[in-house]
Amino acid sequence: MRGVVAAGHPLAAEAGAQILREGGNAVDAAVCAVLASFAVESPLTGFGAGGFMMVHDQAGETVLIDFFVAAPGQDGIERRAELVPVPVRFDAETVQTFYVGPASCGVPGTAVGLERALDRFGSAPLSELAQPAIRLAGDGAPVNAEQAYILDILAPIHDRLPGTRELYAPRGRTLRAGETFRFPELVGALERFAAEGAEPFCRGEVAAALSEFVLEGGGTLGPADLASYEAIERKPIRAPFRGVEVLTNPPPSSGGILIAFCLGLLERLGERSGAEQLVAAMDAANRSRGEDFAEALYGEGLATSFLESAGLDLAV
Repeated sequence: MRGVVAAGHPLAAEAGAQILREGGNAVDAAVCAVLASFAVESPLTGFGAGGFMMVHDQAGETVLIDFFVAAPGQDGIERRAELVPVPVRFDAETVQTFYVGPASCGVPGTAVGLERALDRFGSAPLSELAQPAIRLAGDGAPVNAEQAYILDILAPIHDRLPGTRELYAPRGRTLRAGETFRFPELVGALERFAAEGAEPFCRGEVAAALSEFVLEGGGTLGPADLASYEAIERKPIRAPFRGVEVLTNPPPSSGGILIAFCLGLLERLGERSGAEQLVAAMDAANRSRGEDFAEALYGEGLATSFLESAGLDLAV
């Protein structure tokens, strides 16, 4: 199968590309690359994360699988800890405060979502697709420059917790570019996922250990939250733009509809838009993100009403 695999790390991209070379389809390659990313991009993803997958099948149907992190609360557990603010310095002048700790933990969706995508559209067995990730986690992989930067800026967060501190700073300092990162605990989780799918992460002992860890720290992630989690199939937003149709993520996610909003504004300008107009469109989208917008994300009709407003003139 001809195709291109884009990923946040070359080794994750190569894992997916190899699946294509061996006759797998695009969803097989995506699942393999995502699992490989758990081993080489673990600060940014993993079984504790969530995401989305848009699939266009041979019959012409396009489906958005939503397996993003959900808010806990099914068990009615009261929060006993506060969110912990940690400043993260991207450079000498750019600082963003992240709020971390057990109270920040939502219901993860990657295990459920990847299994759903593979069952619905894949052609290869999960046991095969997990093998590159298992090798990368066990044998280790060199930290590249981009991952070294991420480990460096996130060190104030990683240093807060036993486990992450030793994982990313095994010799008392954060791993640097060229050094080998290994994730032995991930091997067991990947092998379990490859053999049993998402079930242990929702209702089995993995789920129980995850909930117990978060609750002991004062968070609210309970067993019912994990057991009731489901991936949801949604219809993507369709946005015409300069002779093509752009498909993007629908509500309740906010990112896709804001992208469609920007494209609608730029479409009004025809071929005249450039960097200045793009900045103005992004600014208009940000100014539209008020409390009413946030509440409407979970209602009906936002995609239509909000995108109709993109027909307004763009002042630059």
